Amino acid sequence: MLKESSHIHLIGIGGVSMSGIAEILYKRGYKVSGSDLNNSKYLDLLRKKDIDIYLGHKKENIVGADLIVKTSAIPENNPEINAAQNNRIKIIERAEMLAYLMRNKKTIAIAGTHGKTTTTAMLASIMTAADKDPAIMVGGYLEDIKGNISDGKGEYFITEADESDGSFLYFDPYLLLLTNLELDHPDYYKDLAEFKAIFKRFADKNEKKALVLYNGDDKNLKDLFKNRKKTKAFSLKNYDYSVKNISYDKNKSSFDFYQADNFLMKINLSSAGEYNIYNAAAAVSTALELDIETKFIKKALKTFKGVGRRFELKAKINNGTVDVVDDYAHHPTEIKALLKAVKQMGYSRITAVFQPHRFSRTKKFLKEFSYSFVDADFVYLTDIFSASEQYKETISMEKFSQEIEKHSNTEVKYLADFDKIALQLKENLISGEIILTIGAGDVNEICDKLIDD
Repeated sequence: MLKESSHIHLIGIGGVSMSGIAEILYKRGYKVSGSDLNNSKYLDLLRKKDIDIYLGHKKENIVGADLIVKTSAIPENNPEINAAQNNRIKIIERAEMLAYLMRNKKTIAIAGTHGKTTTTAMLASIMTAADKDPAIMVGGYLEDIKGNISDGKGEYFITEADESDGSFLYFDPYLLLLTNLELDHPDYYKDLAEFKAIFKRFADKNEKKALVLYNGDDKNLKDLFKNRKKTKAFSLKNYDYSVKNISYDKNKSSFDFYQADNFLMKINLSSAGEYNIYNAAAAVSTALELDIETKFIKKALKTFKGVGRRFELKAKINNGTVDVVDDYAHHPTEIKALLKAVKQMGYSRITAVFQPHRFSRTKKFLKEFSYSFVDADFVYLTDIFSASEQYKETISMEKFSQEIEKHSNTEVKYLADFDKIALQLKENLISGEIILTIGAGDVNEICDKLIDD
């Protein structure tokens, strides 16, 4: 697909994954350029290299390009797409480019509705601690590699496999790890049956060779794979790999890990919440299947620093008495699990600022969202982050806030202006409080407003 002199142009180069691909292409000696609508920290990093960055999409941006890489968010009427089509320049998806770059490695693909990023990062940390030098692609900033992609020289490629548009089908997994399965991305999938079908299709790509390792406590995954020959399951009950004797201590947790009835090790995590226990169990099970020694698993997870925007402590304000935390949760189940974990940490008050992500997701799960905030003491609801999604129907945020207040039994205030939210938060701080910004959009900007006095 590529020659040594190829010029690759990436449309949407500022995204977390696309920027990493651009960096790998650049390091491998290709000429790289790209465009995006908005500035980002990832563009700032790319500008330090000999990569041409364009703000805005124009047909002139692709001049000289031999290959175009795009994300699924780029519409067909994009001027750069049209120019490439008119000039018969090959256009491929992001996942296809990544699969091509890693074609000579054993792909460990981590898929599922929730927990992909953290599980991928945990496994990457374990494999790095074991000196396996894996190639890594994770959907967030990982401190260990100072970014989200690492072009490791080892035999394994550990990647988060994104189901949002079915593009994970470009990967050919050596081992497929499935964290859980619950309907999401209603803009792309019409119902749960269609959503389950794409996961089964992914698993069946390499059925004779690839091991499927799945969450045995997840009903939808169990329905799909309980009769499949080459599978193993991890669980908080009794399966091939099991977690027992869980203990929580504010923002830490620990558990015993078993293979069948055999105790293997005690795991200590610098994070709390049952969902993180599942993430760790998934990573540990995979590492064991790859013959990683227990000493590396224990060491890596004990020192695991987490991933950017996954319960990320941004600052301590009000003389250190109030924690400001950002989290990427944007599905009702994720938000409920997040707040349940925070409730166990003993904060005097939990204040959440929730920015819904995409009109389609908000409309589809409106009722489910209204029940997700039972463990919050106060909720600010902001406008929906569209993520470039076009939507004609209106969703009344006032009514949405009333539904949350009614079903989650908490006080809710709809306020669109981030500056006003930050000001009100500052005016009402109490010692021992946690302020959580929740969502996959730009709600994390409120954290900076709270920090900057």
